[in-house]
Amino acid sequence: MKRNHTPKVAIITRTKNRNLLLERAVKSVLAQTSKNYVHVVLNDGGDKRSLNKLLQNYPDENRVVIHNDKSVGLTKALNQAIRAVDTEYISILDDDDSWHELKVEKTNDYLNRTHAPGVVVFMDRIIEKIEGEEVVEISRNRWHESVDTVNLYKQCLDNYLSNGSFNYRRTLYEELGGYDESLSVAEDWDFGIRCLLSYDINFLPTDDALVYYHHRPDQTGDSGNSVFAGIDTHRQNLNQLRNKYLREDINAGRFGVGYLMNTLAYTREREEILEQKNLEKVIRLEGHINYQSREVQKSVEHVSYKIIHSRIISKLSQKLGVK
Repeated sequence: MKRNHTPKVAIITRTKNRNLLLERAVKSVLAQTSKNYVHVVLNDGGDKRSLNKLLQNYPDENRVVIHNDKSVGLTKALNQAIRAVDTEYISILDDDDSWHELKVEKTNDYLNRTHAPGVVVFMDRIIEKIEGEEVVEISRNRWHESVDTVNLYKQCLDNYLSNGSFNYRRTLYEELGGYDESLSVAEDWDFGIRCLLSYDINFLPTDDALVYYHHRPDQTGDSGNSVFAGIDTHRQNLNQLRNKYLREDINAGRFGVGYLMNTLAYTREREEILEQKNLEKVIRLEGHINYQSREVQKSVEHVSYKIIHSRIISKLSQKLGVK
């Protein structure tokens, strides 16, 4: 691919046999108001023919396509795609997500006019389902709606620098040594923690969300989200990360990020267990109240029946002159 200049930002999309979802991501890249990008589509072991056929329907002179004959895994594929091009900025678009048309323009402009190592943009979470060859939206809401700052302490519990929302300089990527390939998922959470250990990252204020984070909670197989369809792997990787950072703290004789990650996770787990127990108590109490209410109602109905029956017999007796 011949260029007169090096594009400002690399848009990295990893994919494998998810053309229905990838099509939406590709269309959202083509819709960008700024064309100062290179879109790297890395096919990690998926069917080449069907992918090439899809991309031929949406030609883009700013696109680079890489095919892996065998899958190398999400994180290794991410590093591979980033290192395949040379751009000043990096942005990741998962193949099942999509962007607002101003995403590239707004984030490039922010990094151009500041010395910030990176920037986070607002995301909308979209709940959807797949029906045949159609993706149906169920609902949407703002992800981390009340948050307008990125905080290392909070990052130790939840990921505020997720792949879709975080745009950053290549110098940061090189400084951090890229993504940890020992992690099959949650690599962005780890990358965000390592970033915040050295730098402050800001939100880019915009009226509209610039990233659309698509969730399919009930979907399994290739079309599912890793956080849902691969929940066991996700949990294992989170635990692996917490253990890694805690070991580093223990070996260094300090209370650091590992201590925070594990303490916050343990506190949340305990709170969830307590909340579940309280909910079970409420359900049992509600069941007991309902039972007692039905018993009282039966008693009232029985007494009412006796009173009404007595009054009817009395009136009939009076009419018949029976004493």
